[in-house]
Amino acid sequence: MSESSNREVTLAIRIDTARHTQLTWIAELRGTSLKVECLLAVDAWIEAAKNDPDLMARANAARAAIEEEARARQAAINNLFTETPLPPPVVDDESATDSMTDASDSGGDMAEGEQPPGSRRGRGRRSGQRPDGEPTDS
Repeated sequence: MSESSNREVTLAIRIDTARHTQLTWIAELRGTSLKVECLLAVDAWIEAAKNDPDLMARANAARAAIEEEARARQAAINNLFTETPLPPPVVDDESATDSMTDASDSGGDMAEGEQPPGSRRGRGRRSGQRPDGEPTDS
């Protein structure tokens, strides 16, 4: 948040009439405006926040997370064209075979050629269709 910016942002808040009346009286007695009184209150709140140890700990943790992410992104950019990518992970043949067997065994009550639930049918010809794509006479 840059303090050097002279750009103002409009902030609209809803407050109850009792607070509004009190704030109006304070501004009138001090010879200022509601805007000035609100800015003084915001500045005081910001100063109090700067001295809050819990808030400072959260800010430091956020800063560390940002710096870690920046380091990771910089490393990714640096390695983009210099390092060779890692080979794909090696799949244990037994576990791959077991998982394929499990998938085919799960539909023991299915008819020949029927697909297990959730699987997709191949892009081959539809039943009732000859190899040349013409429908059969059924």
